[in-house]
Amino acid sequence: MTKNKASQERTPQERLQEEQEHKEHVHHTKINAAAISDHLLGNMHTLHVKLHQYHWYVNGANFFTLHEKFEELYNQNEEWFDKLAERLITSGHKPASTTAEFEKYSMLSEDAINKYAKAEDMVENIIEDFRRTRELTIRAIRLAQDEGDDALEDTLIAFKNDLDKNIWMLQAFIGKEALEDDDAFDEDED
Repeated sequence: MTKNKASQERTPQERLQEEQEHKEHVHHTKINAAAISDHLLGNMHTLHVKLHQYHWYVNGANFFTLHEKFEELYNQNEEWFDKLAERLITSGHKPASTTAEFEKYSMLSEDAINKYAKAEDMVENIIEDFRRTRELTIRAIRLAQDEGDDALEDTLIAFKNDLDKNIWMLQAFIGKEALEDDDAFDEDED
């Protein structure tokens, strides 16, 4: 019996249980690029919520600029969310796909109180979220290289390039240099 046929004979519950056991094993033994990518998808899910919240609630002198920018960022985030998940599926992985999984894997947080944040604080918060996501992306890129998964590596590199550009632009918006206050950059300098 082929693996595909055996897979089809198992119930959806059995297939999901096997997938979850495999993910737990990988997360607790030898982490791989796909496992890190689940964290990236979790971060993107959180960013989906935060960027929409900021888009809706930003106010002040920069309302029009930031209202549009947050919309641009959440649309871009959604494109990467889909690209990364589809890349993983194409490579035979089973990426996170439920709100519960995204919440479990996300390294970011969101809170209703943030709708009352000052516009500059919203921007700084997104910069920090992008930086955390970039750190995970760099780790996933290195693992994809080690695993010889060129397609996933290319996807992650392109995603990192977008994160870098967005960090630079948001930093410029609040009057800072691209790498100012960047802990990852500071560590590289030591």
